[in-house]
Amino acid sequence: MSDTKQHQLRPRLDKLVWILVTKVIPSYLVRAQVLDDGHRIGHSKSLSPFHKQFKALWKALPVLPISIDADKKYITRLDKWTCTCESLKFHSCHLCKHLVQGVPPPPPCFWTEVVSRRTVPLYRHPALVPIGEESSAYIETIDGSITDRDDHGWSGNPEMLEGEGGWRNLDFTTPSLLGKRVRSPDAGSDDTADMEETHHAIFLSSEAQDSDDEEEVEGYAQDLLRRADAFQKVAEILRAQVPHGNRLWMSSIVKRDIGQDVSLMVADINRHELTAQTRDTTWPKKGDKEGQRRSQNTMGYQVGL
Repeated sequence: MSDTKQHQLRPRLDKLVWILVTKVIPSYLVRAQVLDDGHRIGHSKSLSPFHKQFKALWKALPVLPISIDADKKYITRLDKWTCTCESLKFHSCHLCKHLVQGVPPPPPCFWTEVVSRRTVPLYRHPALVPIGEESSAYIETIDGSITDRDDHGWSGNPEMLEGEGGWRNLDFTTPSLLGKRVRSPDAGSDDTADMEETHHAIFLSSEAQDSDDEEEVEGYAQDLLRRADAFQKVAEILRAQVPHGNRLWMSSIVKRDIGQDVSLMVADINRHELTAQTRDTTWPKKGDKEGQRRSQNTMGYQVGL
């Protein structure tokens, strides 16, 4: 990178973009795959950041003491997962010691299945029942939905994977539904043909896009060359007219600011190429007209050519 740095306008910005594309985005894509419900089906599922926080905060509440008259002071409803104590409304996961100690210790599967919902009750699960009561009196675990603040493609029920020879392909386009098994070898060839056709269409689209870009750049180049010829001709005219001292003609050119934008562009380029000059910020501040002009005149300019 050191060999080409002198040809780059914003080397720090270029390096930032390179880091985002090669380091940050791939890690987020891998993380998204891990959080997907279909990731490594059959293995134990790792807890999401929310579930880790939820479990840690839950584990801290059963050891807290509860006053004898708590039933008289607070109204606790496990079916609605509400409590009138002061702690609940300020808790980040909407938990309090009265609710947590009112249910039996949850099973291990609870920590991956519980979902924070948008409506009352914020939590509902077969394990969230009063101590001594059956779970059948409460709502069973339901499939995830966007309304429930998640977007699961599979409910997590392992029975959906049983039957007809074992594992089957999942169709994540429809929530909680399994796709059909591939029973004939022709089906695989059809999928391959469709994939090849899709790749071919993408390749043709990419070629067309590249061709359009090349034509656009060529058009800009031709226009700039015509302007360069015109600027050169104007420079010859100005130099030829100055010795005559025609006040009327010279005052007209100066008062109309003919060529002033070109002069400013030359000054901005010269300022940009000075090695001892402090670099301007990539994006000028709002209202800084001079900075905006410099940015427009130097953005993408190749230094040292």
